[in-house]
Amino acid sequence: MYQMRIFTLRDGTKRKIKIEEGMTLQDELKKAGITESGIFQMQLVIQDDKM
Repeated sequence: MYQMRIFTLRDGTKRKIKIEEGMTLQDELKKAGITESGIFQMQLVIQDDKM
């Protein structure tokens, strides 16, 4: 099982990143290449590896 965050930006685009253990929000933003002021919405998604 892993977690990923989906950022919806103010311009309507979406960015997805896989969250690694111990990451802070600032680390996530840096990994996604966005700034906090550019975020419209954030969503945490938990994915199950079983498919």
